[in-house]
Amino acid sequence: MPARLLVPFGFEWIKRKVDALVERRIGPPLLQPVYDWFKLWGNETLLPDGAGIFFRLAPWLLFLCSLVAVYVASIRPPWALLELLALLSTMTLLKMFLARAVTSPFTIHGLGRLGSMKLALDPAFPLAFLAAAFLWGFDMNWPLKAAILLPLAVATALAELELPPFDLSHAKSELVAGWKTELSGRWLALVTYAENARMVAVSLMLAALLGPTHLWLKATLIFTLLSALSIALPRMHLAKAIRWLSFLNVLALAEVIACLSWASWLV
Repeated sequence: MPARLLVPFGFEWIKRKVDALVERRIGPPLLQPVYDWFKLWGNETLLPDGAGIFFRLAPWLLFLCSLVAVYVASIRPPWALLELLALLSTMTLLKMFLARAVTSPFTIHGLGRLGSMKLALDPAFPLAFLAAAFLWGFDMNWPLKAAILLPLAVATALAELELPPFDLSHAKSELVAGWKTELSGRWLALVTYAENARMVAVSLMLAALLGPTHLWLKATLIFTLLSALSIALPRMHLAKAIRWLSFLNVLALAEVIACLSWASWLV
């Protein structure tokens, strides 16, 4: 378990390194994310006016949920899908409550965009993984067939992780840091770690679609792909992103029906 605590820093380093390679820069050294996190932890923590007790509590709850998500995803990926989906949904609710605990216009607008994205994404993201889960136990070659479902799962994962082109909730040119604008010091450090750990958990979920062997290697390669896509794709307008997510919902539902039909035929 202690070694897993460092994995989110490694994934953050991968993302920074991929961004640097695409932009033809050298990129940070390996331990730079760790240094930055401890520097952030040591900064002054400011409490916004009107912030309630939940504003102080939510970062710690996000941190704990992210640790549990990484642990569950790395130990029992094929059997823990429902637990992981529940944990990711809980983290989303915590972020919404955190943003609502203050009256900053940036957090409120970021919350509105986050809520719109999650409402449009909620059917597609779990269904993209459940479609592959239906093959588990019915088909001995399920990892090969589940690999066909991987592109849709990757597309929904970009939206779940709020990566470009679906990073509308914290568009820097419009919303500064979105729902994270009023966070500082230790609270921001905890939320940053939780977001990186969420990337690890989702990458492990995607890797589990290809079978339970070499899980961490596959998760690292998949996250590298996600990082490359996020730097290559431009941010979408909110209305266009909602339309794309609606299209992904239709595809995810079609996948579930096809996988259920295949599983029932095998039985």
